[in-house]
Amino acid sequence: MIHKLPQVLRLHLKRFRWSGRNHREKIGVHVSFDQILNMEPYCCRDSTGSLKPDCFVYELSAVVMHHGKGFGSGHYTAYCYNTEGGFWVHCNDSKLNICTVDEVCKTQAYILFYTQRVSQDKGKSL
Repeated sequence: MIHKLPQVLRLHLKRFRWSGRNHREKIGVHVSFDQILNMEPYCCRDSTGSLKPDCFVYELSAVVMHHGKGFGSGHYTAYCYNTEGGFWVHCNDSKLNICTVDEVCKTQAYILFYTQRVSQDKGKSL
């Protein structure tokens, strides 16, 4: 159970497994993830009972992907949400491309970043 919620929640998906003595291989299946995440069912009531309901709600803000087959090599890219412009951007080294949320949700995510919709301390939207 979670006792205190962070402003930014990072979920690291297991994308590699041991295969043989000293060999790790990539797990290449698609993992579905939501744009909105409600953390209330995973929280300890004793610690979070005074929080407003919106404090439990998180919005997807970034997705990191690993390209390549091996653990020791490959390339990382990220999809990031621009809150001021209201659009998603695929960041690949020096290239930035605007993309849709559908493209983001179809990726083979490695790390998911969710941002709390409302601050716990001030009760204000972030």
